[in-house]
Amino acid sequence: METFKLNTLFGEEPAHIEISAPMGAGNVYHVIIDKYYNGQIINTSRGWQVYLNPKTILQGDDVSVILELIEDRTNTL
Repeated sequence: METFKLNTLFGEEPAHIEISAPMGAGNVYHVIIDKYYNGQIINTSRGWQVYLNPKTILQGDDVSVILELIEDRTNTL
C-alpha cells in the first residue's frame, strides 16, 4: 500500500492526514484524518471523483492540494 503522510493545521488545530492507496484497489485513495476514515478519492476515466464524509474538516482547497499531491506522486512513479 502506498501512503502519503502530511502534518498540517486546520485553523490553529494540528492534524495528521494520510492518503493511502490499498493494494489491488486500482486508482482509489482513502483519506484518513487523525486516524479516522474521512472518505475516498477515485481517479476514473471521467476524472477525479471525491466522496468525503459530510462531517470532514476538509474544504475544496484542501481537496485540490490532495489531488495535486497524488498526481505529482503518481507521475513520478
